[in-house]
Order: sequence, then C-alpha cells, then structure tokens
Amino acid sequence: MSELLGRIIRLQIQAEPLKATGRYKPGYLMTADAAMIGESGMLIWDGSGWIVDAHHRAHPRARGGGNRALSIGFTGHYDAMAQRFASVPVGIAGENVIVDGPAVRMTDIGAGLFIRRPDGIEIDLNEPRPAAPCRPFTSFLLGSDEVLQRETIQSELAFLSDGTRGFLVSCGCSDRYVEVEIGDEVFVR
Repeated sequence: MSELLGRIIRLQIQAEPLKATGRYKPGYLMTADAAMIGESGMLIWDGSGWIVDAHHRAHPRARGGGNRALSIGFTGHYDAMAQRFASVPVGIAGENVIVDGPAVRMTDIGAGLFIRRPDGIEIDLNEPRPAAPCRPFTSFLLGSDEVLQRETIQSELAFLSDGTRGFLVSCGCSDRYVEVEIGDEVFVR
C-alpha cells in the first residue's frame, strides 16, 4: 500500500557543478515548471534548448560520473535546516525534485518512491539513499566564505545526514524520458 507524501513544488537542475571551485555556489541552479527524467538523469527546457543536470551522464562535466539519476528533497527537511542554520531557501541544497511534504528518513522510504502524474502514469524512484552532506555545503549554510574543517562541523554534518540533505534515487524509466511537472504527487511504496 502506498502513502502520499506530497506534491512537487520545485523542479531544478544544476547547469554546472555547484562545488566546482571547492566552495558551494548555488548560482548554477535552474528551475522549470516541467522536466524530463530518465535513467540517465534530468533535463529541463530553457526556451531554446534542453539543459542537462550536472549529474546526468551526458553532461560534459558529469558529477559522480553520471551514476545517479535524480535527487529528491522535502520541505520538512528545509524547515529543520532553517531552524538550525537560519535562512535556508527551499531548493538551495540542489536536489532535482522538491516535495511539499514531511521530513522523512531512510526507514520511511526504503521501499522506494514514485511520482504519479495527473494522467495516472507512475515513475518509479528506486534505491533511495541519503545524499551525503559535504563540507562545502555545510560551510555555506554556516555562512562561511571558506570551507571549514570537518572537525569543526561534525555536529552539523551529522544533522544533515540520513536524508536531511536529500536522497539520491534511480529512475525506473529504462528506455525513455518521462515528463514530470510542478503539482505531480509523490508517494512512498
């Protein structure tokens, strides 16, 4: 039996890696009302062409070797981050899909997720795993212009673990791209 977690409120890609300089720079985030997702990653239309996410296999500077299709986050995690770090705009962690829903943990979503479009088509989001918090993003949240040493931010890194920083998922679209839009529903299996 599946449970509705919430609706998609933000779709975005990283047009370029956000940590290419060693520091976290969210200026390369691009949003859209609709996106195409497939097993190789996510694309958005910018009005003149398709832009691939920095984690997509086809991106010339693919992060992580293009071995992850999507990342997903929840507004409940952003609420928790805002309580700990002050101002944390929704989407700043760089996830591809942001859901207006509760903070969830691996134990909540271990069986997987799926997106349901209004036409009833479902897109499986398999093998969820927490996105590991990194020093550049954590330093950014702390307002530091420099990347802080791991020893000085251990408690913050621990706080961002277990999904607070988002989840990485594989897409169950084996041979095609499927459109998703703002407002589509996200369920846990």
